[in-house]
Amino acid sequence: MDYVSIINIIFTAITALMGIYFFHFPLFGISGLLHKKKFPVADRQCRYGIVVSCKDEAKVIGRFIESIRNADYPQELLDVIVIAHNCTDDTAAIASSLGAKVIVDDNREENSVGQAYRYGFARIEDLDSYDGFFIFDADNVVAKDYFARMNDAFVYYECKNTITSFRHALNANEGFLPATYGFYWATGCLLAFSGRTNLGVSGRVTGCGFVMPTSRIKDGWPYVGITEDVEYSADSVLQGHQIRYCHAAEFYDEQPTTMGRSWHQRLRWAKGLIVASRLYWGKLFRALFDRKKTGKMSIYCSLTTHSFIFLSFFAIFLLQYLLLLFAPCAGVSLGEAFLHWDGAANFLENMFLRWNTGGLFFLARSIVFWFVGTYFMSLGTWIAARDKFKEDKKSTSLRGFLGLPFFLLLQLPLDLVALFSRNVSWVKIPHGE
Repeated sequence: MDYVSIINIIFTAITALMGIYFFHFPLFGISGLLHKKKFPVADRQCRYGIVVSCKDEAKVIGRFIESIRNADYPQELLDVIVIAHNCTDDTAAIASSLGAKVIVDDNREENSVGQAYRYGFARIEDLDSYDGFFIFDADNVVAKDYFARMNDAFVYYECKNTITSFRHALNANEGFLPATYGFYWATGCLLAFSGRTNLGVSGRVTGCGFVMPTSRIKDGWPYVGITEDVEYSADSVLQGHQIRYCHAAEFYDEQPTTMGRSWHQRLRWAKGLIVASRLYWGKLFRALFDRKKTGKMSIYCSLTTHSFIFLSFFAIFLLQYLLLLFAPCAGVSLGEAFLHWDGAANFLENMFLRWNTGGLFFLARSIVFWFVGTYFMSLGTWIAARDKFKEDKKSTSLRGFLGLPFFLLLQLPLDLVALFSRNVSWVKIPHGE
């Protein structure tokens, strides 16, 4: 066995071992695709506060509030609370004219959504009169039965758990990028959140479209980083608080239509995960071995979320190809190490069965596996959630399906840039344009 074969075998084994660390992903994925948990109609209707942090959202806040007013849920049980955070337009006036409670927060030194929530929740005087609080963005729109279905799940879990919901792109038909976002959110909902709920494991929230019990913020809102949702999810697991998923409740989220806006948004998410991981990874790891902590599988799943999957696998591949550069020391030329192709074997044997194939072909094999696996996953998402895509054009679904692998691969350069960036902050992405 030559040097190249040994290196390829060793790193294939390392990759397989890393895969074991994430063994729960396919388990939850299969469960989520095959079954979407249904909740019985609740025997009570809870009172909710609907909180939305706005920064110059005059163009879309009216649309959001209108969708709430059109919902088939008693309006006297729904209070819209708008936190006008450093606004310079008419957001506050428009929201107030539509019956929302408005909290004005003018503090230019605090620029994150989490900081706005901290300010706003501290100023809700009748906090205890609400059973729970929804968190939304101003560019969201809710389905007509959204609050009824979320109330079913909330009451089912005795009003003690956070409930998240199905998220779709509001503007999915407006281009390749929004369509891909739609598939991205649907994949997360079904392969992660739905499966976890089926198997009794806590999920996580993703920015908006969830309801939490009032008890979660009775002492204020402490999650003020640039990705407050990541912090909330990790801390919930550490406190033994469960996050569940309701597939029947659907809301729509306006997505970026240009790569520039998408890049900035996702870069903030990537940087926020790095910051949150520094705060919570150690706590989550120690909690795994704390006998007093319950929900160990939930803790484990949250731990893997903070493990930088793409960066980890990139580091493994980088080390592999660095070692291949030393092939001449073992009597193998660099040409053989990177470009060897056995002429006596056919294409499939070289690509998938021969360990001495050159490093570049080994890389090509990995890329093939990535695209095949992702498209298989994407197809499963489309089949399982086809009722959610019924209002999309056929071309939109095709765009989302084709774009998902590239969308996910972009996470690697995003993570690398975020790792070395110091000035990533929350910046409003224009909506309604």
